Amino acid sequence: MGQAASDAVTASRTDTNPSNPDAAWWCKLAARALSTVGAIIALFTGIWVFISATPLCWVGGIMQMLIAILVLLFECPYCCLMVTFVQKVSQFADNRTYWQKALMYTISAIVPICLCAGISTITGNLCIFVAGVFYGLMALGKKADRNEMVARASTEESQNADMKAHLMETGGKVVAQQALQNASRKI
Repeated sequence: MGQAASDAVTASRTDTNPSNPDAAWWCKLAARALSTVGAIIALFTGIWVFISATPLCWVGGIMQMLIAILVLLFECPYCCLMVTFVQKVSQFADNRTYWQKALMYTISAIVPICLCAGISTITGNLCIFVAGVFYGLMALGKKADRNEMVARASTEESQNADMKAHLMETGGKVVAQQALQNASRKI
């Protein structure tokens, strides 16, 4: 039990996927914190939604609770140390890229809202959705430094000028041809 707990905590702190772009430590921490807090809120509001009287809200509440448990297993495995397969789920989650987590969190947060649009459902899934958006922003990577942006902008400006010159040369020919075609149609 002790070894499983330390393995789960270690796995939750490391980012083992080399295809993820570098992100600041506070971005990673904020995404995990939003996901964890959102999952806890979604779990409790999912129970509240399940108590409602409509069958679609029952399904929405069950989905919301299942999504909350899954997000807790992904982002905060040390909250579920009593479950035997937590380490495997945590390793699976850490091997996902940021865009995959973003896609999973945003889509899974929208589905219960579509089934039962209420304040409890929206409140419960909002933090999970925001965490998905945060993971999406992390997937974009860091912003380039000033020198790199200036260099890229200058090359794009020269390419744009070349394109405009080419369009002006060919554009005049196209306009003249269209005028001739219109004149021949009138005759």
